[in-house]
Amino acid sequence: MLAGLVILAATVLIPAAADVEQARWQRDRALAVEKHRQQRLDRYEEYLAALEAGEPALVLALAEKQLNQIPADRAVIPGSGALETEGVSVFQSLEPPPLVLPEMRLNESLLSRWARDGVTRMLLLAGGAICVMIGLMPPSRPVIDPAAVHGV
Repeated sequence: MLAGLVILAATVLIPAAADVEQARWQRDRALAVEKHRQQRLDRYEEYLAALEAGEPALVLALAEKQLNQIPADRAVIPGSGALETEGVSVFQSLEPPPLVLPEMRLNESLLSRWARDGVTRMLLLAGGAICVMIGLMPPSRPVIDPAAVHGV
């Protein structure tokens, strides 16, 4: 009977645990996307605040990049190619690193595959129910009291 109960419990609990793991995976992905977008917003807000404050370093960088005007006290480094390879847009430098989403990992034991598959799950449920039914059946022979047999 105990074996049947264990089979029934495994057949019910393993798919539920897989569903919980999938929900956690989706939550982790959503949190990673939210964190990435928040980093992006923070960088843009920082840039906007520096632009509105008129920070000299930012104004010089914009003049160099957007207007292609280099201040008199600075010189172009020969061979650096910084101005040629980068576009005039400042937004590429504001973007956070690319987002890395977590991968979903499931337990791939034989029992978990059987418990998640439709046909084999029904077979496990039927086998577990048969084991429980056999365990609940009364013994086939009557119980004999040893004291009554020896006449004591």
